[in-house]
Amino acid sequence: MTVEIGTQIKKFRQEQQVSQQELADHLNISRQTISKWELGKSLPDLENVIRLAEYFNISVDVLLGRKKPGFFRSLFDGTERRQNHMDQHKDENNKAAFYSAYATDIKPLFLEKQRVNTFIRIEEAIFPQATFSKMMGYANCLCSFSADQVRIDQIGKFKVAINIPLEQRIAQFSLSDIIEIKLQFGKYFRNVGGNFVTLIDIVTKDQTYYFWGESLKIAYVIWHHKAFSVLNIQIDQAFQKLLERTSEEEVVMAIREKAEDIPLFYANKSF
Repeated sequence: MTVEIGTQIKKFRQEQQVSQQELADHLNISRQTISKWELGKSLPDLENVIRLAEYFNISVDVLLGRKKPGFFRSLFDGTERRQNHMDQHKDENNKAAFYSAYATDIKPLFLEKQRVNTFIRIEEAIFPQATFSKMMGYANCLCSFSADQVRIDQIGKFKVAINIPLEQRIAQFSLSDIIEIKLQFGKYFRNVGGNFVTLIDIVTKDQTYYFWGESLKIAYVIWHHKAFSVLNIQIDQAFQKLLERTSEEEVVMAIREKAEDIPLFYANKSF
């Protein structure tokens, strides 16, 4: 790690129009610490390097200046370029769950067994909190668990999740209608510094809903939250042992360390 990382932090922070205070709040540190990093007066520790890379949606190698941002980032970086790409591929993108944040109607995606990018709300908590949305726009699906009910809604795009008005009810059913919930993990890049996603299959009596969310914490919360204790949750045995740990951060780090065992994620697949 070199002092150059401060220049990199400032570069990616400004590119994504994030203030020092916003970044500090996300990392639970002071704004002065961010300033010292950017001025080269101090260096972030390894944990914060990983969290910074995750926040900026880049690999650790890119953050450290060892590699240039890859094709995936260059393709979607910038509103104008992103919109041009979407205009050119409008029809196919409305059918691909990877672009579900742009679909004008996500209901057909569920009918076609596509995997939809979603926020998960468990009681009042919403996941993910710091997201892929900084590059591609917020997911326009919200799957909510409260009391004994589950609601799936299409929501307004490009707005802060907590303030999003509900626009269209996709489905509503009780927890007792759920046969099982399947959890899997995927990754965007082949290196450990890449982003990871949780794949969530909610199997009901009538239909299976395929979701993905850019957060490993979703799996931890589902596994440990009392609301899910009566449900049949299926996950690979090796990852089940990791989820059984009590610390959320410890679980996330342990899953990341098994990056070689996590397949690349293709979001337009339901399996």
